Amino acid sequence: MRAGVASLWLATGGLVVTRFYRDVGQLWLSRLGVGDWAMYACCLVEILLGLRLILPWGRAWAVAQFVVVIGFSAVLGLLDPMLLVHPYGMVSKNLPFLGLVATVAWVQEEGWSPRAVWTLRAGMAAVWFTEGLGPKVFFQQPIELAVVANSGLVALDPRTFLMGLGLAQAASGAAALLLPGRLAATLCFFQGLAVIVLPALVSWQDPTLWLHPFGPMTKNIPILVGTWTVAWRLSRTS
Repeated sequence: MRAGVASLWLATGGLVVTRFYRDVGQLWLSRLGVGDWAMYACCLVEILLGLRLILPWGRAWAVAQFVVVIGFSAVLGLLDPMLLVHPYGMVSKNLPFLGLVATVAWVQEEGWSPRAVWTLRAGMAAVWFTEGLGPKVFFQQPIELAVVANSGLVALDPRTFLMGLGLAQAASGAAALLLPGRLAATLCFFQGLAVIVLPALVSWQDPTLWLHPFGPMTKNIPILVGTWTVAWRLSRTS
């Protein structure tokens, strides 16, 4: 789990070496009236933070990450509220990430307590609600409608398909919280597979999403780690 958390910070900082990352970063910094130096400084801090987080850490480091992630999310939400319901989880994927962060702190301090298990379980379930209800049911957006239409895999009207998929995702999140241990473990295992397949289909049409500074694809790594960790823990219960 520590490696999953660290991977996001390392990716978010290290990808500054790519031109696409810098172009997008400069665009958003210009909206804040901040120079490019801030992007490079933040990326350096993120790399150093990621390296530190590979080692054991507890509540203080978790709080620091919460402050940074929530602050970053708030700024983006104020600049462009539609980012909160972006189809690729530009901001909403921060919820499961923070769930993983909190779980690492709990496990470090008290082992796999019920609080630690439920924190991780709720965090991983959150992504299915936010990804399902936000962009697919209530705020359908051209970018995702185009992905469905261009995939060649869907015979239905893209809007109808997205709504059905969104409702199914939300139901999946609810089931992950409500089903008993082994059944929930099986569901979480397949959710993990979906975390691999769905982003692969999207990034096949737009590979630059892996280089985006907001991490719409790289955030799937800690989500996958958290989801399969939930499956592992729940498989040990009756």
